[in-house]
Amino acid sequence: MRKLKSAAIILFVLLSALAYDRPVRAQTQKEPGTITGRVKLEGKPVKGITITAAPELSPDRIVEAMFNSSASMKAVTDSEGVYRLEGIPAGKYRVAPSAPALVSADANSSTEITVSEGATAENVDFALSLGGVITGKITDSEGQPVIGERVSLKQMDASRPATGPSIVGMFGNRMYATDDRGVYRIFGLQPGRYVVSAGKDSDAMSNIFSQRAKRVQTFYPGVTEESKAKPIVVTAASEAAGVDIQFSGADKGFVISGRVLDSESKAPIANAMVAYSKAIKDSTADDLRITTDTGNDLTGMPGGFTTTNDKGEFRFAFVLPGNYKMEATSIGAFAGSGGSQFYADPVLFEVESANVEKLEIKVHRGAGISGVVVIESADPQDSLDRYGQLMLMAMVIDPSSKSFSSGNCIVGPDGTFRLGGLKPGKVTFRTFSMSARKPGILRLERNGVEVQGGIEVQPNEEVLGLRLILAPSNGVIRGRVTIQGGSLPKGAEVVALARPVNNDQPDIGDTYRRVDVSSTGAFLIENLTPGTYEVQVTSSVPRQSGSRSVSSKQTVTVTGSSPVEVDIVLDLSGKGSDK
Repeated sequence: MRKLKSAAIILFVLLSALAYDRPVRAQTQKEPGTITGRVKLEGKPVKGITITAAPELSPDRIVEAMFNSSASMKAVTDSEGVYRLEGIPAGKYRVAPSAPALVSADANSSTEITVSEGATAENVDFALSLGGVITGKITDSEGQPVIGERVSLKQMDASRPATGPSIVGMFGNRMYATDDRGVYRIFGLQPGRYVVSAGKDSDAMSNIFSQRAKRVQTFYPGVTEESKAKPIVVTAASEAAGVDIQFSGADKGFVISGRVLDSESKAPIANAMVAYSKAIKDSTADDLRITTDTGNDLTGMPGGFTTTNDKGEFRFAFVLPGNYKMEATSIGAFAGSGGSQFYADPVLFEVESANVEKLEIKVHRGAGISGVVVIESADPQDSLDRYGQLMLMAMVIDPSSKSFSSGNCIVGPDGTFRLGGLKPGKVTFRTFSMSARKPGILRLERNGVEVQGGIEVQPNEEVLGLRLILAPSNGVIRGRVTIQGGSLPKGAEVVALARPVNNDQPDIGDTYRRVDVSSTGAFLIENLTPGTYEVQVTSSVPRQSGSRSVSSKQTVTVTGSSPVEVDIVLDLSGKGSDK
């Protein structure tokens, strides 16, 4: 379910950003910091290497970075291999060399650095070496070149992460696609064994907005099962050529079409947004039911979007065999403060060996929630307009099916909002801001009375008098982890999580704050709304069969006035859960 929720968040933030813009009052400037270091190639200082410091982004800041060319800061190494990044606002950054033909000599190609106000982070060094190359040609079933086909790599060596060329953007990297000859050439690869495939988009956004035929994922040397793929061995400064893939003729796909209708009047719904997503059939059910327990793949992510015409009709081409779920919402969900006006019954269907026609998606008039958003802060100058464009998402969770429906809207300049098209049930809320200042939900009031655990809405009900009180998310938890009862293997991951206590919000986006613990045992969790949090540190300890998860917890209160210091002991000798 998390994948589908993540898609809804990304699309909501993206489309809302394009639909609405509001000026942001200038913020108080803080003294910036600096990052310095040295870069060596094969042990010698190297000139002309670009170093990039990119701020770590939560899902609701992805679009902000897309439209802000200064979101990443750059510097170039001098003749001694030294670089200096200056004028960096305080915060957490991912620092990496941007040298497409080179690779990091270490397992990690980037370094996470926390820059303090007015301070300098020194000795952020990188050791580089020449990377390897994989090249080949992609053709269709008739031997014709496939242009613009994305090629995927999977590194088979467990000792190293699958690091490719320096930085691959949200919408992919050009070198991973074939040219007008159907030829691809991927360079700057770490030495190791790779499985090469084509026919499957590796990022969600490419998959959603692709308008061409979907293909069956095919692995080199032309098989559809990964277990039968032939790994390609890459060595430093070498080229593995002739890694060609030809698609079979059984990947043309089928057409699915139908209409969106009002459930009562049967009138067609024009300009409805329709999406389908792949799902897994519940093998324990006699009828066609879909489970949402989809694991960590892209199942549940939308396979495509379209809108209905004036007759309520929709059509998708190139849909491959499989089980799917079709859903609909109104364009108004993303285009203004009114939000959607209806919710739809999802339609479950299966594509086998023919087109699927005459599907009907029935929509119902949803419940509505109206109210006002206010800011509660110790800073008398803190007001709503300091948070820029503010967006609100309401989610209704169905605990029986683990599915959810949502309503979205943009908060007006005066703080008023209306969420429509809500399915009956318990509604919880989430906020998004395009500003650097991040508000969090402090409490919820209805007609002056505080409400715990969300708002219960009935069919066609119009809920009035709601007050959503927000507070600046400026709280910080600074922690240190001490390992006892053994030692972690080199490269073992340790993760810290801050979970709000007695919080009924679903785990979406960055509601739960997760960060990596550094090799020195330090971690920093930022942008927290005032409240009580359970801080949990977790790692995995290898054993003969699988691994054992070890964790430790501590409860703290965050006020936002000053960082909360936490010391946590992770006892590796203690009992943990088997994976």
